[in-house]
Amino acid sequence: MAAIAYVSQDGIARITIDRADARNAINNEVVQGLQEAWRRFAREDDRVAVLGAAGEQAFSAGADLKDMPRDVWLSMPNLSVPCDKPIICAVNGFAVGAGATMVMLADMAVAEEQAQFIYPEAKIGAFAGVMAGFPPRMQYKAGLEWLMTGDPMTAQRAYEIGLVNRVVPKGQAMKVALEIAAKIAANAPLVVQAMKSIARSTLPKSSTEQYYPQRVMLDGIANSADIKEGVASFREKRPPRFTGK
Repeated sequence: MAAIAYVSQDGIARITIDRADARNAINNEVVQGLQEAWRRFAREDDRVAVLGAAGEQAFSAGADLKDMPRDVWLSMPNLSVPCDKPIICAVNGFAVGAGATMVMLADMAVAEEQAQFIYPEAKIGAFAGVMAGFPPRMQYKAGLEWLMTGDPMTAQRAYEIGLVNRVVPKGQAMKVALEIAAKIAANAPLVVQAMKSIARSTLPKSSTEQYYPQRVMLDGIANSADIKEGVASFREKRPPRFTGK
């Protein structure tokens, strides 16, 4: 069974991390599946995406320690795949590490009342840097305390500091997120996309948020047919025949 499910209906892309038995921990399959989901959402006709997770226990337990993922940043919304269409997270339980980062980078979030947000990197001595871009998305002092202590944060506190839009009863996050998505999907898509594009352009970006999109472009060049053609033409002492692919 695929680690990521993608269902398109009524202009809404419902994307699900489907590893409930592993608390929806992020492994390489999840990273690959989510990046493809973001690419699909960006290029197809769905107007809003809702990211959720299977089971009741966790939105995501973060990186899978039994299958450590490479390039976790590729799975993040609004990071590796540029997209002006809104992305909403439906948080149904623990959101740990990279799972909490997904919520931070999404455009909106709905959390169930029992959900907790945990960013343990300061306690284990690891930091990828993406979460450092939190200040435009939640209160600076409160967010910094949360990151530096590594203490769990309740859904209510996440609401108070601006990490989530709404706190709802247990079992209702996806329902409410889809209700919000349906209202947005019924509106003029060009206007909605312009709103997100202009709003995001006003947000200051951390160095990691600036770097990773550039890395996507540079990795594309490094893995292109054109670079192979350039090397081959040099070796064969002939003019290159570039295709832009």
